[in-house]
Amino acid sequence: MKRFTFSLFLIISLVLLSGAALSQDMSEGDLVYPFQYSGLDAYAAASGNTISSWGEAPMLAELVAAGELPPIEERLPANPVVVQPLEQVGVYGGELAGPTTNPTCCGWDVLEMRLQKLLTIDTDLTSIIPNIAESYEVSDDQTTFTFTIREGHKWSDGHPFTTEDFRFYFEDVLGNSDITANIGGPWGFEGALPQVEIMDETTIRLTYPEARPTLIIAVGSEVGNRGFRPAHYFQQYHIDYNEDADALADELGFDGWVQMFNAKMTPYNFTWNLGAETDAYAPTLNTFVFTGEDTFGNKHYERNPYFFKVDIEGNQLPYTDSLRRILVEDLQVQDLKGIAGEYSHYGWGTLLSYPTYRENEEAGGYRTALAEYSRGNEYSIMFNFTTENLPLREIFWDKRFRQAMSVAINRDEINELVYFGLANAQQTAPVPSSLFFEDWMPTYYAQYDPDLANELLDEMGLDQRDSDGFRLRPDGETLFINFQVSVPEDSWRQIGELITSYWNDVGVKTSYKLIEIGLYRELRDGNAVDMAAWGADILDIGEVSNGLANLRPHWGARASGHLWRQWLQSDGEDGEEPPQEIKDLWAAGEAFLESAYGSDEWVELGKELYNLSFGGLYQIGTIQRPPQPLLFKTNLKNTPPNDTTGQWSWSYRQWVMFMPEQWYFEAGM
Repeated sequence: MKRFTFSLFLIISLVLLSGAALSQDMSEGDLVYPFQYSGLDAYAAASGNTISSWGEAPMLAELVAAGELPPIEERLPANPVVVQPLEQVGVYGGELAGPTTNPTCCGWDVLEMRLQKLLTIDTDLTSIIPNIAESYEVSDDQTTFTFTIREGHKWSDGHPFTTEDFRFYFEDVLGNSDITANIGGPWGFEGALPQVEIMDETTIRLTYPEARPTLIIAVGSEVGNRGFRPAHYFQQYHIDYNEDADALADELGFDGWVQMFNAKMTPYNFTWNLGAETDAYAPTLNTFVFTGEDTFGNKHYERNPYFFKVDIEGNQLPYTDSLRRILVEDLQVQDLKGIAGEYSHYGWGTLLSYPTYRENEEAGGYRTALAEYSRGNEYSIMFNFTTENLPLREIFWDKRFRQAMSVAINRDEINELVYFGLANAQQTAPVPSSLFFEDWMPTYYAQYDPDLANELLDEMGLDQRDSDGFRLRPDGETLFINFQVSVPEDSWRQIGELITSYWNDVGVKTSYKLIEIGLYRELRDGNAVDMAAWGADILDIGEVSNGLANLRPHWGARASGHLWRQWLQSDGEDGEEPPQEIKDLWAAGEAFLESAYGSDEWVELGKELYNLSFGGLYQIGTIQRPPQPLLFKTNLKNTPPNDTTGQWSWSYRQWVMFMPEQWYFEAGM
């Protein structure tokens, strides 16, 4: 067995980043990101310094003095994570505040302030290092994974965090067919669980029948893959531990204990679910604890008194006392509140508002930084190849149609109107730093050529028009695309409106409508949409961690080829059988995921997969790598500088790499 930090690209990682060094210069003032040591010994070995005492927030010290909370020595694990702040050791106090337009989902300016994973991504953006876990080991054949958690680590309610929380999750959640009908995700293997051995209270070992080279990446990338749940909390909702669970479900308004259990589990699932909390003070290992929701839909959080990280002087993090999620009615209001300075930080503005942000900095009491938004495309379009509208299905699957609709888009105009010409007018494609990038990918059918679009559509047999000049389908009906979506960013709305006008100009009747995200998801997941559009968060580490979800059905936005994906994942038992080229694409992805990282075979298989995916033009992109405005209160410190070279990307969960737990408000400003 080897104990190590897992390097994603073993022999070729030096080409991963553009615009930022892989390893940080650790000299003072030169950090791109704050960074952390796995424990006290690791910090001492690297710095020559030791931590001999602990500090805590005054609000917690008061509770200790009142006998309402144990002393800090009993709240910290025996070996806490040590964080090197970006600029300097901070001071305690203040409240972080950020917006969301959705009452149960998203709101990344709040979710990512508190998100902690079992493992995490290091500052080189490739290596996987311990986080909640104190250490981990992987066998040479990558079949056995051993995780060691921190002795004395406690949940936010003071209950011990032990391997019992892992056992409960594997046996009583994943292993219960009423709760988990199909074991998917990173922990399952061909529908079955690994052999789980509880070595002791702090050590668990998982053994698979075959190599699982993607497991550590998945665990380090997504909080939903943490592998544990608070057993002491969830046993009250589980029929195996509470014979009155059905009666409790009825009392709480649920249809049986399973529905109740899954509802209570939702906030513990994936990143986008973290905003669905309903139970105040439900136990967590995250940075902040949910304390309640007010009548305006705003959610409130307080510091976790048992949080497992300290700074280099032994002060327990976070520095800030509380966190507030501000619910706003729409994106316009969200932006106006940002300009008015109502948030401590704001990462979900639009570049179109950048001049306005700068003009109002003094009045709003904030500063504006820019970071490169690193992903495959800002707004990527996917036609639903398995739509219930059969005539549309046939049209969508004709590659000439996708080529035509792509070249009908004036990406340069979108870039100028929405991004001030500062982004890249490009197809959905890997970023240039990807190991699998090829020069043709970003320009593939990305030129603006409405004449070619009309020629391709005519060639398909869509050359007849109705009385309004729109093209007719082969069955004589007007070819109509219902572009019905939800957007979390105003720039996406503007792109959607421009695309609609371009497609109408080449005779494809298109209607653009924004709908509520809950309805959009319901329609999307029910295969009831003609098309979808979303950001294509394609980075190499992200694709490995999420099972290539952006490169194969259902292509990221989860609305294209929905039935094909069901068929492929179920070995033909569910869904609809896809064409051979989709089977080949899926098989190429499976071979890539099963190969050894960094090997010649891995690189070769990756190139094959990426060529098949982007050559098929299954997604149509618009803009890549625009600057992303980031707003910070002027007295909020240890935040990225104005000329940040840090990567702003979903693959790294945006704010997580900047460790909000070490942000602080400077006194006297």
